[in-house]
Amino acid sequence: MLSVIGLRALPMPNSTGGSVSDDTVTRQRVSVTDVSYEHLLTLWTSGVRDYHSMLSDYLTANSIFVAVIGLTVSRESPGTSFTVLILLLCIFGVLLCLQMAIVLGRLSGQNALWEWQLRGIELSPEWQGQKLITGLSRLHETREAIEDPRNEPPVFKPNWAFRQHRQWWAHRAVSFPWFFGSVYSLFFIWAVMQLQKQWSGIP
Repeated sequence: MLSVIGLRALPMPNSTGGSVSDDTVTRQRVSVTDVSYEHLLTLWTSGVRDYHSMLSDYLTANSIFVAVIGLTVSRESPGTSFTVLILLLCIFGVLLCLQMAIVLGRLSGQNALWEWQLRGIELSPEWQGQKLITGLSRLHETREAIEDPRNEPPVFKPNWAFRQHRQWWAHRAVSFPWFFGSVYSLFFIWAVMQLQKQWSGIP
């Protein structure tokens, strides 16, 4: 009799326990996804900010180098010491361009990695938020218009810049180092020719 009472006192299994457990797991998974998305979005925005900050710093440094070299070259008859100074500035300028290309390329690659991971989260079935990075990728890669009936106008079409961003000259991590490197190379060739004239005694 006690065993029967004990069996009756045992809690009966909840028929909805499985569904409640699944809902809890789903909510936890969505919560983890939201936190991961926020962290990745913070990394992406800070990476974009760092990229533009470093680009501005390198442009300022290269502009100063080119201005100093140009002022030195504008002298009527720069002596040997000034010509050697121009050679050294050109060498440092080329090294600065290489460093600029490496640093900006690394930051650009990191930002592309964050975008890739953000797109993966946005394309997952449990994601219910806005697909900002996916829409941006559509504008860049496939140049497709984005539709949103809640906005005015309801269709956002990519402009000409989205169609040209794949060109090599549109990548600032490539075009600016090439530009300043070409300028330094021209000044370097001029300085070498000046040294040859000075050493050979040609006026």
